[in-house]
Amino acid sequence: MTATITDTAYPTPPTSFPSPSPPTEGSPWHNGSRAFLTASVPDLISRLTKYEKIKLLAGADWWHTVPIHRLDIPGVKMTDGPNGARGASFAEMTAGLAIPCETALGATFAPEMVHRAASLLAKETKDRGAVALLAPTINIQRSPLGGRAFESFSEDPLLSGLMAASYVEGLQQNGVSAVLKHFVCNDQEHERSAVSAEVSERALREVYLRPFMIAVQEADPLAIMTSYNRVNGTHVAESKHLLEDVLRREWAYNGMVMSDWFGTYSVDLGILAGQDLEMPGPAKWRTEYLVDHCLMSRKITERQIDTRVEKVLHWAQRLARLSPDVVYGDDVEITSHDARDRAFLRELAGSSIVLLKNKGNVLPITNKRARVAVIGPGATSNCVSGGGSAALNASYVVTVLDGLKVGAPSDLELAYCLGTPAHKLLPHLYGIVNEDGDAGCDLRLFADRDDMAHPARAVRRLRLCDSSGLISDDIPENLKDRPWFAVMTGTWTAPVTGAYEFSLSVCGRARLYIDGLLVVDNWDISQRPGDGFFGQGTVEEMGVSHVNKGQECQIRCEYSNVAGSKIGQEVKDESQPIHNFGLRVGGFPVVDQEQELQDAVGTAQGCDAVVLVVGLGPDFESEAFDRPDLSLPMRTDELIERVAAVNERTVVVVQSGSAVNMPWANKVAGIVQAWYGGNEAGNAIADVLYGRRNPSGRLPITLPKREQDVPAYTDFKSEKGIVHYSEGLNVGYKWYQARKIEPLFPFGS
Repeated sequence: MTATITDTAYPTPPTSFPSPSPPTEGSPWHNGSRAFLTASVPDLISRLTKYEKIKLLAGADWWHTVPIHRLDIPGVKMTDGPNGARGASFAEMTAGLAIPCETALGATFAPEMVHRAASLLAKETKDRGAVALLAPTINIQRSPLGGRAFESFSEDPLLSGLMAASYVEGLQQNGVSAVLKHFVCNDQEHERSAVSAEVSERALREVYLRPFMIAVQEADPLAIMTSYNRVNGTHVAESKHLLEDVLRREWAYNGMVMSDWFGTYSVDLGILAGQDLEMPGPAKWRTEYLVDHCLMSRKITERQIDTRVEKVLHWAQRLARLSPDVVYGDDVEITSHDARDRAFLRELAGSSIVLLKNKGNVLPITNKRARVAVIGPGATSNCVSGGGSAALNASYVVTVLDGLKVGAPSDLELAYCLGTPAHKLLPHLYGIVNEDGDAGCDLRLFADRDDMAHPARAVRRLRLCDSSGLISDDIPENLKDRPWFAVMTGTWTAPVTGAYEFSLSVCGRARLYIDGLLVVDNWDISQRPGDGFFGQGTVEEMGVSHVNKGQECQIRCEYSNVAGSKIGQEVKDESQPIHNFGLRVGGFPVVDQEQELQDAVGTAQGCDAVVLVVGLGPDFESEAFDRPDLSLPMRTDELIERVAAVNERTVVVVQSGSAVNMPWANKVAGIVQAWYGGNEAGNAIADVLYGRRNPSGRLPITLPKREQDVPAYTDFKSEKGIVHYSEGLNVGYKWYQARKIEPLFPFGS
């Protein structure tokens, strides 16, 4: 099969990134004997000193629990999910597989497929040297505006619970602990550590707790993570009613309960309520001094500490028995390549795709000697997931354009054009390489600003997988709690000739130089707060430079972890719990948007059909911020309407984790909801468009005609630390049925 495609002046993202270099020494966490496997937990507790017990109540670092070598108790390593296993570093992410987002999994309505997906994630987790995956997320999609809606299965508690149970079983039957999250009512990002979800007892039970109850009773997750927020005035991490009365007594849950990262807010209240483990470490609350002070004042007793320690040790022992080679391994992270995994990911992504409209049987595209226009910013995007904790370094990415090219019927001609930019942040500098010639940048950390000109004086070198780095969990001990500096370098080959816009967003301050010339200054200016770096970064500051196609440009970004003059006083959301450091460099050609739209219309006019690929991405759907509205970015809606006006066989492919507005729904011939499809998204979409796979997915959420129809429309986001769940039981499709509101596309369609 062959296909032709017109040349494009815009950069195509890479298909893979390298894994970071493995450590040169073995991990300090797993170097004990295996006596722990057969040890009696009560006996171990009796032999632990008071201070050893206190240490076991919190993590050792970002991803490990504390080992007690004296008693051969190993540390346990965790890693983030839910659509892949990232590994132990945000900055140096190990390349891995990305399964479709959880909304896509929900759209399969196939628990057996989710079980297979989780089994694959168990293997990926072990490849990262970990035995616990922070997943699945089963919060209800109360509103499509929720920043992490893409991480959840559905608006329906029964579907969410059944999918979660299969996910948990797939992990745990393969030796990896599920960490069910976020218990409970973590349905928005606005003031997420402070907000109180004011919800009736009946709605709490029947809607928000129900998926957790189903997963606990059907699959017995080894661990559960408490949410950041409060419920009816009390932080879940300190709620004896939710953790002890409901979870442990009513549901007979016997596993471990851990905090979300920095989601512990006290010493005694959390311990008394039943939160076993504070993460991450080292401890912020459960320090030797603070816990000992609570013991001395009789706020807690050592027996109550023993209860919490017992849960942690039983959890660690079960994992050591299930996966001893990993728990007692060397903690080296690897990337596996298996053609069978790729084939399954393609099948899984294809099974999640929902065909919402197919007027005049515009699909499948099977005509030979036809000319098809592929238009839209999503066609060449390497977006595999939303952002935040779900972010991954995908080992490879099949874009929609790649999939359509490779899988095209014989003699089908494809013509591509951008149509319109649709990014919130300028894309990473695709094509940048570090000094070793690998994809990505070098980032060197320095103790003194004068050392920045001398790479040999670096305290640490990090190998970033692209032109950005969140480095909060990679800071050497001798740089913590003090000012430090960094330099990010790389060689970038310009993909076009002409004006190129560069951007710099930081959590700290920085300057960007291109071939030695200052292009963007985000150091001395009054910095403006933005959404990046979990809500703690600046907005992008911009600069323009002229480049020539094929020109090798030297990128240098100088950074300080000390924020600029105003950012510390003007943080958008002071309830974000994690203190971050990082920098992000973006770039994109300066384009004439009107000319791009005209080019798209001209291309569409001369074609037999149009595939318009649009959607969102990690800059729009992410942890730490919510979406402001349901609109597609920039001039996307205008692009669709103008193209549809000149070609009646226009098919729109939407890549998003939740609902988007579709004011053009009646003007196009086809609509395909493709979600975030993971590594194989492009091939899976091509399989559907070319008729090789039946689009059997069904909507796990309701798509509204307008944002005002969403049940939580009048009560979303926090006001003075409170959000009222005023819709009660009428969440999702129940609202539309009760109010007789016609959705654009109903749940299950």
